[in-house]
Amino acid sequence: MPTPLRRARTAVSAIFFVHGAIFASWAARVPAVQDELTLSAGVLGLVLAGPGLGALAGSQAGGLLVRRLGSRTVSALAPVVLCLPLGLVPTAHSAWSLMAVLLLLGAADGCTSVAMNAQAVSVQQQYGRAVLNSMHAIRSIGAVAGGLAGVATASLSMPLTAQFVSMAVLLAVVSAVAACGLQPDVEHATRTPPSDQATAADGSAEPAGQGPKGRLTVPLLALMTFLAALVEDAPASWSGVYLRQVGADAAMAAAGYAAFSAGSVVTRLFNDWLVDRLGWVRLIRIGTLCCAAALTVALLLGQPGVTLAALVVAGAGISAVFPGAFTAAGALPDSARVMGHVGFAGNLGWLLVSPIIGGLSTLVGLPTALGLLAVAAAIIAGLAPVTCSVAPARAQERQVVP
Repeated sequence: MPTPLRRARTAVSAIFFVHGAIFASWAARVPAVQDELTLSAGVLGLVLAGPGLGALAGSQAGGLLVRRLGSRTVSALAPVVLCLPLGLVPTAHSAWSLMAVLLLLGAADGCTSVAMNAQAVSVQQQYGRAVLNSMHAIRSIGAVAGGLAGVATASLSMPLTAQFVSMAVLLAVVSAVAACGLQPDVEHATRTPPSDQATAADGSAEPAGQGPKGRLTVPLLALMTFLAALVEDAPASWSGVYLRQVGADAAMAAAGYAAFSAGSVVTRLFNDWLVDRLGWVRLIRIGTLCCAAALTVALLLGQPGVTLAALVVAGAGISAVFPGAFTAAGALPDSARVMGHVGFAGNLGWLLVSPIIGGLSTLVGLPTALGLLAVAAAIIAGLAPVTCSVAPARAQERQVVP
């Protein structure tokens, strides 16, 4: 690959890392912020809805900005703006001022997510093969790094102001340096390879995203990302609670989300290779069916060891859905707007997953409520063909930057 294209991949990967590290840096110090502001559990729960609400608006704004300015410009600016509210967290002296900062953090987070995925899809189109999965893996690695940084600063009794400001400055510098390597967007090819074309009712071929079936592509992609967000985000809040219910000790319960995340991160490092051989449809379908089966077995057996293993499988199985959905969105006409909708649906799932699982668990019990995740994974398997317009391009059709 040409040097500018390799540099662009490294640059956008760095932005994915920053995106994961910023939110994890905040999340790791939530207990310390709660103690400093003396927030009750109920008030804290209300305040923690701020990032999710902000992200809903930010994802829509991100789609509009990318459509007007291009993904390179927005990907260069949005991560730097995202660092600002992280540095402002220590200035909050009440629940309401903290929520205002977190709303800004969520809005910048949602905007950055859309922009960096749009830039990543543009780089992927120029590569002519899948690279987006590895970038999502790097985002998860960034989240781990941000969380560990929070743990380290807490163990050193570093003041909150010093930690948040230093992390904000460091990550803003990384973002600014990465911006120098970003690439202009490429126009989508007007001709779709025959193997990637949808079939119309009369048997003729039509470009993906057009025709009667194509009109359903955007809402189906949005539904896919909403369901994927439920499956990906639920273990963060509920895996430990369920493991304690089935007899796990505190250490094993705490390992639940780590097991899910490990399965997701490791698999994403290999998914680009698998996409080039299986295609997005088969990879997503196989993965989500394995995810649904693993979760079902774990909930039926109710054994801590089985549940931990199932969480690893579930994380691996769901790992290709978000990269596949953004890749499909990037292949459609008016891709920036579509990516905004996809990002909005994912953030909506992130915001609603805890209330949905919590509400269901009060009615039917936690194991049955968590069965919703297995159902969601199975539905995603059925929706997998919506990504059929983005099978890997043939070598002679690859777009390469001079």
